[in-house]
Amino acid sequence: MDQEKFDIALRVFVEGCQNIHTDYMVREFPNTAPDEITSKVGKRYAKIIRTRVAGDGGSVHCFVDMTNGDVLKAAGWKAPAKHARGNIFASTTGSQRWESTDRPTSADV
Repeated sequence: MDQEKFDIALRVFVEGCQNIHTDYMVREFPNTAPDEITSKVGKRYAKIIRTRVAGDGGSVHCFVDMTNGDVLKAAGWKAPAKHARGNIFASTTGSQRWESTDRPTSADV
């Protein structure tokens, strides 16, 4: 995999996650500062971390498999869960957001 292409896609993904989170916080919790979304690259996975601005901790938002760009849910702080939830190379960059009119209803299931 081309490292430069991966780095760009990861940066776009993290920025997309940050934008979605910030929009949500401004809309739903206007008096609370949004968390900061960052990435930390390991041997196999890039860990996407959500850190509270107040400095009282944080959590793993997800992991990105550096071999293929798959976005994986976090099983814990150190490891991803199985099965991809998206891909940073997809047209939505893996950070797609449903608008309220796009959300499935019980009639759609």
